[in-house]
Amino acid sequence: MNDIARIYRAEMLRAVLGPGAHPAKAADLHRLNQLAEHMATCEEAQTILRAKGHGGPGTTIVEAARQVPTNVKQVIRALFAAPAALREQGIERAPEPWKAT
Repeated sequence: MNDIARIYRAEMLRAVLGPGAHPAKAADLHRLNQLAEHMATCEEAQTILRAKGHGGPGTTIVEAARQVPTNVKQVIRALFAAPAALREQGIERAPEPWKAT
C-alpha cells in the first residue's frame, strides 16, 4: 500500500468511526485497504489523463476517460490524410516526413 492509499484509509476511518480512529477498530481492514488502494489508483489515473490534456478542474475520472480518443491510430491517419483534390490525382496519402526514404 502506498502513502496516498494510507491517507485515504485514514480519512475513511475518521469519517466512519470519528476522530482518533485506529485501523484496529475496522471490522474488515483488508477490504478497507483495497478500497483505499483503488481510490489512490483512480487519483493517479486522473492525474495522468490531465497531464495528457484530457479533462480539467472539476471533471470526474469518467469524464476525463471519455475524452480519450478510442482509436488514436485512425485519428492520426485522418489528420495526415490527403485532401480530396490530391486523391483525384492518384495520391492516396500525404507523405510522411518522419519515415526514411
